Amino acid sequence: MNMRSNVLAKPWQRYLVAVTLTVVVVVGRLALNPWWGVQQNRHLVLLPTVMLAAWLGGFRPGVVSASLGTLALQLLWSKSPGLFHVPRVDEVLFLTLGIVVCGLVSSLQAARARADSATQSRERVLEIVAHDLRSPLTAIKALGESIAIHNPGLKPRLEMIDRAVGRMDRLIGQLVDATRIGHGELTVTTRPEPVGSMVAETVDLHAQTARGRQITLEAKDVCATLVQADRDRVMQVLSNLVGNALKFTAEGGRVTLSAGPGSDGQSVRFSVADTGSGIEAEDLPHVFEQYWKHDKQGTGLGLFIARSVVQAHHGRIWVESKPKVGTTFFFTLAVAAPSPAAAREAPQPSAPERDASILV
Repeated sequence: MNMRSNVLAKPWQRYLVAVTLTVVVVVGRLALNPWWGVQQNRHLVLLPTVMLAAWLGGFRPGVVSASLGTLALQLLWSKSPGLFHVPRVDEVLFLTLGIVVCGLVSSLQAARARADSATQSRERVLEIVAHDLRSPLTAIKALGESIAIHNPGLKPRLEMIDRAVGRMDRLIGQLVDATRIGHGELTVTTRPEPVGSMVAETVDLHAQTARGRQITLEAKDVCATLVQADRDRVMQVLSNLVGNALKFTAEGGRVTLSAGPGSDGQSVRFSVADTGSGIEAEDLPHVFEQYWKHDKQGTGLGLFIARSVVQAHHGRIWVESKPKVGTTFFFTLAVAAPSPAAAREAPQPSAPERDASILV
């Protein structure tokens, strides 16, 4: 909160606050003389006043507070009270330290103002980029679909363009989500959702990628339960975890999705396990940090956003990994009471859905 700019907009207000604070503290310290004594803690009481005056008013009001504090020390707490004596060393040191503190506080405020300005500028650029880039991406995607209809022979190349457009759109979405999270504006709209259909949809979305990389992608031990969730956001989390697993799993490896009852009996525990390269132990505490990346590819936002989405559902997300063995990401979502009026109309998962595998 920028109190100086919002509350003390006028210079005279800043000086008035500095003088008032100093006078109130001096009077209060005088009232404590019978208990603390004349010399006890007099500097330690006045110095925070100078700091607060500088924070609220700026450098000059802070210096005014330091000067008034020094004057009070001379008149009221000096061993030779009055103005007509050589200032004591402690009085000179107090004034010097007060001015230094005012300078430091002023520098911190200036640095904070520059950082806030840079953050606002960056966020504004992201908003413009997201808006201005998504429109031509939509046009490119639509044009590619139209060309594919009239020129079937170009379909393989157009599919490459379509995948590139999809990657760009996901990148823009991550940037927008990260900005919303920074503002505390990430919201979820939950309703009862079937676990099996979300897992099955995730497998279907990544089947082609797994097949192209010669990786076994499977869903097994999926419970037929409803969870209270924002389906699109949970699909975003699952897609991010599966996408990462496929990226770091070598040809011939395996990626497995599971969803079973949580240990507390009130939640469903989702897991995405791979047989990839694993994560070093020293990196595990950092995997959900913003901009952390396992390699030089990517934005470092996917897992950060996934954690924020799970937390918005009041769930928990964590990771277990062994280098050269594989990695498993877990997250939990609360179980929803079945309600025909609220639940999405969807058939119960069949036997293949509970233990579905895509072997390539």
